[in-house]
Amino acid sequence: MSEPPQSSRKSSSGSASTVRPAAAFNYDTDVFVQFQRYILEKNVHGLALLARQKGVPPFLRFKVWPILLKHHPFVVNPFIQPDSIDKEKQTSESDSDDHELLLQRRIRKDLRRYMHRIAYSSAEEPFSQTELHVFDILESAVLKFVTKWGKIIKYDQALTWMALGLAEWFPPIPNTLWVLLGREVSSSSHTCIGSVFEDYESYIDSVPDLRSFLDDMVEDNQISTMKFHEVFERLALVLLHSPEMANKREKTGKVKINKSTLPTNGGTIEERVSFFIYVFQRLLPELSLYFQEELILNKFGLHDDEWLIWWLKYCGSKVWSRVDRGRVWDLLIGWRLQKRKLEGSDTYYSEKLNLEGCLLEKLGPDAFWSVNYEDDLRTELNKDDSFKDLINDLHINTPSLSSSAENLLTFSSSLVTSESSGEILKKVIPFSKIDPHIELLFVSLALLKAKENTLVELDQHEIRTFLSRLPAKSYSLSDKYKQYQEQKDKEKGAVSTEYVFKYDYMDSIIYEAGELWRKWLWFEMNGEN
Repeated sequence: MSEPPQSSRKSSSGSASTVRPAAAFNYDTDVFVQFQRYILEKNVHGLALLARQKGVPPFLRFKVWPILLKHHPFVVNPFIQPDSIDKEKQTSESDSDDHELLLQRRIRKDLRRYMHRIAYSSAEEPFSQTELHVFDILESAVLKFVTKWGKIIKYDQALTWMALGLAEWFPPIPNTLWVLLGREVSSSSHTCIGSVFEDYESYIDSVPDLRSFLDDMVEDNQISTMKFHEVFERLALVLLHSPEMANKREKTGKVKINKSTLPTNGGTIEERVSFFIYVFQRLLPELSLYFQEELILNKFGLHDDEWLIWWLKYCGSKVWSRVDRGRVWDLLIGWRLQKRKLEGSDTYYSEKLNLEGCLLEKLGPDAFWSVNYEDDLRTELNKDDSFKDLINDLHINTPSLSSSAENLLTFSSSLVTSESSGEILKKVIPFSKIDPHIELLFVSLALLKAKENTLVELDQHEIRTFLSRLPAKSYSLSDKYKQYQEQKDKEKGAVSTEYVFKYDYMDSIIYEAGELWRKWLWFEMNGEN
């Protein structure tokens, strides 16, 4: 294992570099031990389950993500929504000897924007050889992807930002620890790379034998042998996936969405944007009204509300912090439907997972669970029967959790602690229920809901700026709040307490996204406004 690179950069003031504060990190011990077992076994089913339910421990993503991406349904059967490309122009460009060189320059230019506070080629602040090597690998990975898939999609800076996002958790240089530190790194740190373990040292040291396990994982060439460009290609296929059938629908001037099929079948980015705005208006009417007053999302196009494309199409690349985005990517990478041909087998998945009931109970239900539609529900569907089909499609070999409308809206994380539902969970493996990009859509709505009090205090320009660079909640704000709380306790004379904030912030956002999903579903079933 190589030593960390030493950059020769100095801050403009010549001051010494400051230490980046590490955030508190907690993870359930039993789930973590199971993660280690599944990694050693290369158990794809198990790793996918833990990834979507609890998130991958960030310092294990470099081993877990390649395994999951290799077998992801969108990699096994890929489809990317084709761009509207001028075929004649594309052919002439492809024949040009300068085309690849021009593409390389575009990628390199976009790479430089990643660390806008640090000059990419300044003589006063040169990058270390290791940093330059990392950027060369990223440039090559994006170039290889565009060369292979360029007949379907043209190059966009989002591809480079997706590669940068991957490099924040997966070391581009094989058998090393060095990842990009993300946009939160201060220029006073004099480097844009660091160890993937850096923020988790306290936790790693607190777990017996974990340090040696991780060192073995870094040196390992058996569990996963994929190089950065191979992992990036598979990640891009997952993040950019669009259902083939959705792209074969009759194209008209106006995007028309089918609300009864989109949640399970997915759709094009145009359909998802339209669906997002529709659901946003229904579930967050006050914030939606304020956005209308500030002319946000009123006339979608150009670059006015480009943030929404970064949220929905590019899955938070560039605009979300590395920690928050990492947890959402865990959800997307771990997404798996229950295979219908195996729905009659009660033992297939249980044998694959080899999970004890108590651990399955800890994992809880899929965040986007919903109840079965039953004929004796005390409600009349004011919509057509297609919503009955949607409800039925959301359940494969899943017992009805409740037939009451009240439980549909109030059933939450308390489920895993109740005796009756605990018995259900021991029999039910929480598979994904809806399309992953629809999951992402509701996660985005949950983020807007969480930021509502801040957003209503901002004007149009400030809103767009805020949503184009969403502040990190999981780490930075948590540390500030911890200091504030400790000061308050000190003033009150309270005994000092070790606060743990808020690594699981995105977990709470995902759970809230599930609540919003069920609320929307209930509104549609009952025809409520």
